[in-house]
Amino acid sequence: MRSLEGMRFFFIQNVRSVPGIVAVCIYFYGAAAFFGLATAWAQTDPLQIHATEVKAIEIHRQIQQREDRWADEKSELQTRYQHLQAEEAALAREKAALESRVEAMAARQREAERKIVEATRIGENLQAHLESVVARLEEAIAGDLPFLSAERARRIDEIKKVLVQPETSIAEKCRRVMEALKVEAEYGHTVEVYQEVIEIDGLKLGQPVMADILRVGRLALFWRTPDGGTVGHWDRLTGKWVPLPGASRRHINDATEMALRQRTVDMVKLPLGRIAVQ
Repeated sequence: MRSLEGMRFFFIQNVRSVPGIVAVCIYFYGAAAFFGLATAWAQTDPLQIHATEVKAIEIHRQIQQREDRWADEKSELQTRYQHLQAEEAALAREKAALESRVEAMAARQREAERKIVEATRIGENLQAHLESVVARLEEAIAGDLPFLSAERARRIDEIKKVLVQPETSIAEKCRRVMEALKVEAEYGHTVEVYQEVIEIDGLKLGQPVMADILRVGRLALFWRTPDGGTVGHWDRLTGKWVPLPGASRRHINDATEMALRQRTVDMVKLPLGRIAVQ
């Protein structure tokens, strides 16, 4: 009621002039709009308002869930990216190490190939040298004292067979030749006794004799019959087994027994004769 009284008073006060009439019209239009909005607001359903609020909250919740999922995916992607960066760095280090290893292996391969070529060249030269050494050794044995002739000849034959075998390494060939040289060299400072059938020049036995051969280094060869009754030596000048006078019998028998370790080692006088320097 107070609002209506106010409106009536405002209308009476301003209706007397044109501007007043316009003002009154504007006033009424405004009042009508206000009362229309108030009426529409009063007529709105509270359930609809609640539904709108629930829908807005649901939309907000869904948006929040999407943001949370994106945040989780972003964190997971960042973690994977960091792992991939670490793996990339590790692979880069491994690649560098492998490249260094490959380069080292290539260098060793080149060195091995160089050594193979060099070894082949040395092997070819060494093969010829070994054949020459064996030939000279065979000549030396032929001109040496005739002791253990069959054993020494067999050793030379075996070495010759080894030298012509292509499947035998040059190291094995060299070892066999050096072994033969060592054995021949040891003959020069050893004393031994062995038995052999020999033909004695000037001894009227009519057939070869089984004799004990005493080798004194490479200086001399002496022989005696098994009973020790007859003794002799190898004559370098004639190249024959010859007997010695009876004065040498005791000395040769004593030396033979010493070599057989049947007598205590002592000084003996052996007829070595004149030693020729070859």
